[in-house]
Amino acid sequence: MNTQRTSKQIQFYRENGFLIIDDFLNGAELASWQDTVDQAIAAHVSRLDTHHNQRGEDGYYKNVFVQCVNLWKTSAKVKQLILDPELGKLAADLAGTSGVRLYHDHAMVKQPWANPTNFHVDNPYDPFYSHQAIMFWVALDDTTVQNGCLYFLPGTHKTSGFDIGGSLGEVGIGELFREYPEWSEIEPYAAEMKAGAGVFISGMVAHAAGPNMTTHPRRAFAMLFMPADATFNGKKSALPDEVFAKLETGDVLADDKHLPLVFSY
Repeated sequence: MNTQRTSKQIQFYRENGFLIIDDFLNGAELASWQDTVDQAIAAHVSRLDTHHNQRGEDGYYKNVFVQCVNLWKTSAKVKQLILDPELGKLAADLAGTSGVRLYHDHAMVKQPWANPTNFHVDNPYDPFYSHQAIMFWVALDDTTVQNGCLYFLPGTHKTSGFDIGGSLGEVGIGELFREYPEWSEIEPYAAEMKAGAGVFISGMVAHAAGPNMTTHPRRAFAMLFMPADATFNGKKSALPDEVFAKLETGDVLADDKHLPLVFSY
């Protein structure tokens, strides 16, 4: 894994709300990640519903992507890949925090002819509010305009709020502009990436993905990191039941079993 970082990269991330690392995985590493995630998805699908409902689900949303959450809990190989302290250190350095915990992972597979993912902001849905929330999204296949690459509205992390996240259901890809009309004038950045590339994404930046207009699935695997000192805001979101049951608003989310510390200075 290429986890090197430069001051220029950190500056780009903080200015734009995302940072692409084109050479994150080499050929052998990519093959390992692909096999590991494919095997974890197959095992997950065999015993659980593949659609994890975090944000409300309808027929349209079910055809946005197939999503499998917290594969690190059922796959020792996934756990080894994503709880790497070097990866956590890179996330912490970009986000500007002293440490990060894993909130959850999720595999996202856009099947052939899948619907687009509407513009949305992630952190308003999370069980914590933080401008330092950060996700790392790894392309397991080439991602193109044709098969549903990500799109970003650069700089929107600076003006987004915690109360509005946008909808992934059947309301229109630009529905978020009703709440942030000024964003409709921002030229989207189409993040086409080769398999093995990764992109760090601020939890406060607006992003979307196009439809998959091909006959092949487009696979991606993401890790959502939160600051090590993040506090509970009252939302269950993707927290396990046993964690949620013990929390009160304002508690530090420091459950090492379910929200493992990946890196701390």
